[in-house]
Amino acid sequence: MNEAIQEIAVEEESESQGKRSYVARAYAAGSPTSGLTAATILRREPGPEDVQIEILYCGVCHSDLHQVRNEWRGVMPTVYPCVPGHEIVGRVSRLGSAVTKFKLGDLAAVGCMVDSDRVCPECQAGLEQFCPNMTLTYNFPDKHLGGVTYGGYSESIVVDQRFVLRVPSNLKLAGAAPFALRWHHYLLAYAALGCHHGQESWRGRSWRAGSHGREVCTCAGSPRRCLLDVAQ
Repeated sequence: MNEAIQEIAVEEESESQGKRSYVARAYAAGSPTSGLTAATILRREPGPEDVQIEILYCGVCHSDLHQVRNEWRGVMPTVYPCVPGHEIVGRVSRLGSAVTKFKLGDLAAVGCMVDSDRVCPECQAGLEQFCPNMTLTYNFPDKHLGGVTYGGYSESIVVDQRFVLRVPSNLKLAGAAPFALRWHHYLLAYAALGCHHGQESWRGRSWRAGSHGREVCTCAGSPRRCLLDVAQ
């Protein structure tokens, strides 16, 4: 871990005094031109609704490269150290007292968002993916510990159960990680189709192109179609 990352880690630890947290190992970029190096970061201790996940695999998205290099500085400037990764698959290792959707040992996944404000019209309509105050998985303000959120290039992560996905046990985990991000894409597509919670939706006419494919998504009662790029 380089000196810049060490110094920031110490500063963050000082700022987070009095807040329940633990130290996790990670890989972080200290600048737009540095590579990823070993680092330690703070994760919050699980609250009542939180799920702590031991990360087994994390996919590499092109957006990770753009963010690490600060190539989106005009829209989303990178805060260093940056721990990227939002295609996360792992195993549930700790649970908050109010968690009902998971049990210890379950396979779970986390995509590109980890929270929303819960009170805006979009959230009230079940469309958290359109929340104007959503929290992205990394490089976004961390309302629990301060600083910014850190992604999946680390040994563990703590996320509210509402933003954690179940992973079928028959999937190969190394190949399942990219689907964590596709979940967000599907939500956007279903919203565009006019789908609502509890309404039947389905996909048809799937075809493959290289390592990715495309699917036409439709929704019961809607004449519209939505074309999605999906990982195979």
